[in-house]
Amino acid sequence: MKRSRDDSRARRRHSLTTTAALASVLLALGSYTIIGTWLTTRAARDHSRALHVDADFSEARGAITLEEVNLRHYQVEPSSAVRSRFVQAADLVDSALQLAVRHGLPGADSEATRLLGRQREYRANAEQLMALVADGDPASLSFDGLSVTPSYYTLQQDVDTVSRAYHASAQRQAAEMQGAEVRMLIGTSVGFGVGLTLVGVIWRLVLSYQRRLVLDADASEYRSLHDPLTGLPNRRMFHERLARAVSSGGPDDQVGIMIIDLDGFKAVNDTLGHQAGDQLLQAVGGRLLTGVRDGDLAARLGGDEFAVLLPGVADLAAAAEVADRLVDEIRHDFLLDVGPASVSASIGLTIGGAGADDDELLRQADAAMYRAKSAGGGVAVHDPILDAVAPDEMALFGELRALLETGDPDGQLTLYFQPQVRLTDGTVTAVEALVRWCHPARGLLLPAAFLDIAASRGLATPLTYHLLDIAVAQAARWSATAEPLVVSVNVSPRCLLHDGFLARVCAAIAAAGLPRGMLRLELTESGVLAESERARTVLRQAREQGIMISVDDFGSGSSSLSQLRQLPADEFKIDRSFVRGLAYDADDVVMMRSAIDLGHNLGMSVVAKGVEELEALAVLRDLGCDLAQGFVLSRPVPADEVPAACARAGRVAGRQPASPSHRG
Repeated sequence: MKRSRDDSRARRRHSLTTTAALASVLLALGSYTIIGTWLTTRAARDHSRALHVDADFSEARGAITLEEVNLRHYQVEPSSAVRSRFVQAADLVDSALQLAVRHGLPGADSEATRLLGRQREYRANAEQLMALVADGDPASLSFDGLSVTPSYYTLQQDVDTVSRAYHASAQRQAAEMQGAEVRMLIGTSVGFGVGLTLVGVIWRLVLSYQRRLVLDADASEYRSLHDPLTGLPNRRMFHERLARAVSSGGPDDQVGIMIIDLDGFKAVNDTLGHQAGDQLLQAVGGRLLTGVRDGDLAARLGGDEFAVLLPGVADLAAAAEVADRLVDEIRHDFLLDVGPASVSASIGLTIGGAGADDDELLRQADAAMYRAKSAGGGVAVHDPILDAVAPDEMALFGELRALLETGDPDGQLTLYFQPQVRLTDGTVTAVEALVRWCHPARGLLLPAAFLDIAASRGLATPLTYHLLDIAVAQAARWSATAEPLVVSVNVSPRCLLHDGFLARVCAAIAAAGLPRGMLRLELTESGVLAESERARTVLRQAREQGIMISVDDFGSGSSSLSQLRQLPADEFKIDRSFVRGLAYDADDVVMMRSAIDLGHNLGMSVVAKGVEELEALAVLRDLGCDLAQGFVLSRPVPADEVPAACARAGRVAGRQPASPSHRG
């Protein structure tokens, strides 16, 4: 009995000891969590302030460049619209710097105040210069050289220095916050390891985390199938629902498809701004949902292009009734935040039975839509005769499709390469890959003969993959030599929306053994900005994989400064229209200088394309352009002639004459 009492007392002591230990662990863990949370919150607050200040200075830096661009534009075209854009950019600089002052970050307020003073000095000089230009006063040139340009470069250098400093500060704050989070994680993990009696709590946390993962997965699936701007189903979901509709319907079921393109949307976007354009697209999506029947699917394919799926439609007349209703819905004015706006719609309509080819239905609707657009809008029903492709184009399409399906065993599709010369020393660092078709009957076909056919009939993606394989293999062969070359490959922005695009490109790189940084994807400015955020996300992921990005034909579109800052690109290529007059047109030189400065301020290298005169090379070199390509240096040549072409291009670049004295 005494032993039993001793055992009981021992169990009670053990229980008390365990309870006390558990209480100590809980107390220590709770204290550590509270302190760690407080420290992490403080670090997050400091980091947030640093990020806001960094964003303010970056915004001011970009807007200062835009001030200068519009000032130079005003010298070329002294209009109220250009002056208004200058004032808007100047106000944006003032607003950004004033925000930096109000954030109250030690040191940042004084720097922002100092920069505000320099900005006011530059703005006053610029406005005085514009007044002289507007009056036609010849003193404007000397005033520009003595006052405006020095004050701009002083302001630009100051804001660059301050922006970089506070960007580095924000990075340090991020590192400190990450360190606090890591320490918090380690301490919490140790606490949970010691407190084994908290398994039940941990288990409940695990279950809660699993439920959160399920919710996140559902949300991610929703985002992958819906357009983030309008909330409508996206291209992927539309294709999936279309394939399901044509494969699961009965023998008497009909499926209707509409492709809708907005007429006049670009004018709204250009005159009222991109925010108004986005608001208009959202309103169009709402009207489509109102105008379709229950069970129909309205989707946004990208840009200002929409589609409607009519499963189980009775006949063509019933589908046309829905299409006419949508035309009427869209025709009414839209009341946007900035004022009223109006657009119309061009709709291509087709229907098909169960088992129809969904890609062919889309092609029919697309062809009918273009016919409706050429007729001034409204609804056009697919007509096999009116929408037929010319026999010669159809034959070329069939041959191209057969080549891609068989893998082009004879190598008819080949790549020519045009050197890109670094202007500082004449070194060729990269080449652009340009497709040629060595047709057995038609001879050597240039891209204009078949690329549009491929794009309009669904071969753009397989053709891009085929040419990427050729380009990557050739780049790998050059990389194994003493003089490796970066290879730029033109890619349609629509390919970025194709599932598995990035994985396919990475697989080709891995198979060829191509080092990082030796492949560059080249996309047009208007194309990449017109596509969805999903496309830009793919580009950002590509850069993370060591694939460089180039924006082609810069200046031919209507990009805003905010859009350009969002582009995940390493370089942009200035459109040839900017290059043609460099040797003799001072206005073109002013615009080129502004474009080059803008590119450098955005952290990109600048390539001038379409250079056909030695004098233009000299001007480009003096303006600080990084690279040039064009017929004056070298025409596109086959791969085995590239070394000789690069050597010739380097020699030509080294013979640049003195730049013209009137270049501005």
